[in-house]
Amino acid sequence: MNTAVGFIGLGRMGLPMAQHLLGADFSLSVFNRTASRADVLLQHGAQWAASPRALAEQSDIVVSMIADDAALRTIALGKQGILAGLKQDGIHIDMSTVSPDVTQELAPLYQERGTHFIASPVFGRPEAAAAAKLWICPAGPTAVVDRCRPLFDAMGQGVIVVGEEAHLANVLKLVGNFFVVAAIETLGEAFTLAEKGGLKNETVLDLIQALLPVPLFQGYGSRIAKHEYTPAGFALALGLKDVGLIQKLAKDVVAPLPLADLASNHLRAAFARGRGDLDWGALATVIREMAGLPSGAGEAK
Repeated sequence: MNTAVGFIGLGRMGLPMAQHLLGADFSLSVFNRTASRADVLLQHGAQWAASPRALAEQSDIVVSMIADDAALRTIALGKQGILAGLKQDGIHIDMSTVSPDVTQELAPLYQERGTHFIASPVFGRPEAAAAAKLWICPAGPTAVVDRCRPLFDAMGQGVIVVGEEAHLANVLKLVGNFFVVAAIETLGEAFTLAEKGGLKNETVLDLIQALLPVPLFQGYGSRIAKHEYTPAGFALALGLKDVGLIQKLAKDVVAPLPLADLASNHLRAAFARGRGDLDWGALATVIREMAGLPSGAGEAK
């Protein structure tokens, strides 16, 4: 393929995504705050860029997968940012979980420069990224999204196009993450109730298999039942950040979300107990403690 691609953000999600692009024969340049994370890619033909700007200058499409709004602004703006280096009609695809606000801020700046900003968050844990099984949710001008499809095909199992307005992809991501945290809250309460009532976790898992045979409930149900919170597929600290974004969106659009508020309190309590590096399924540990049970944190069965 002739498309030159740049990738920024080689964490547990970004690294396997970049590997799939390299495996699909894209010309790949990379930048990461911790340079050593790029070593495996450089050994297989990727090129190192000294800054986001340098990366953008040699790329037709830049992909970013970073932690939060502040990190996105840092790599996008300023003299060494992506926007300063992106060529005319170039594309920046941000696949991170960030607020709709930051996308609404950045997209017009790119448009003014004759370039394009596409929000395209993903659904899936690191193992899905490693298997190219992510669900990818882009939003932006149709023709620009279509130019990105070969990249999406290399990284994921399917594409859900959200619409023409880029920030709506971020809204969808927050809605999806609300589904996840609501499921974790529900499962945490259900397993606690079952244990207090004398049931075995295996019996509850059998019920989940029969009534809720979907990856969300089966995956988190199994982790909570077995107290498996490491390694973190999605760290609790990041989950707390995401629920904060959900709550802000709810406030902005005047939508009451009492379950998000409850989950936020439980995540914050778990974070205060030093569990921020555990998987965000560890929200359930606080519910157990409230019921007089051992937390289960660090007690894999």
